Amino acid sequence: MPKRFTIHYACASLIPQRTSYVTVIGVCDTETKKAVTFSMEDAQKNLGTQSSSQELEAALLKEFFAFVSDHPGALWIHWHMHSVEYGFEVLKERYEMLWHAPAPEFTSTINLPDKIFGTMQRHCRIYPKMYRFFERNGVNDQAILSGEEEAENFEKANFAPIKYSVRAKAEALATIYDKLQEKTLETLCRRSDKKVWAAGLLIFFAAAAYLAVRGV
Repeated sequence: MPKRFTIHYACASLIPQRTSYVTVIGVCDTETKKAVTFSMEDAQKNLGTQSSSQELEAALLKEFFAFVSDHPGALWIHWHMHSVEYGFEVLKERYEMLWHAPAPEFTSTINLPDKIFGTMQRHCRIYPKMYRFFERNGVNDQAILSGEEEAENFEKANFAPIKYSVRAKAEALATIYDKLQEKTLETLCRRSDKKVWAAGLLIFFAAAAYLAVRGV
């Protein structure tokens, strides 16, 4: 069975842009729960404090895409990493710009909030929000920072908190994915929404049974 990884990453600016430095990429194996990070902090330890942000980004992307190449056919589970400003295509574009070589492909991906919405929340029309889902499902890792806090740490060249935050988010996404698979995920729907939805289903099946008996 192909590996399944949750993935999250941080960039240098509060509002993700294609031109923003990638600062940390976090990956968590959903089966073993082992998390790995590819970060500017680790790159700086290897290259030295005199290295530029571009050199550090190039190093972490090289290690990350080597990891991708080592796991062909893996399923990558993410939270909204499918836009032109933030996502897989941005990572590939940054790698190709810095290394002048084609980036390995992500052969299979799942946008976790779409999966949650389609499976568990469509009836109450509340689209999943990542931080609220973490809180609702007991994921309270103090290492998790907001995007604004991560950007502020980058401005201070304080890379360690960003690394710990992104790793914690990748681990949290693995927890959310497991709960979804096990059908134990706490959603953002109000209890009244759930009752209305359940009542609607009962009415639908009752009507279908009545029509079947009448031969309609």
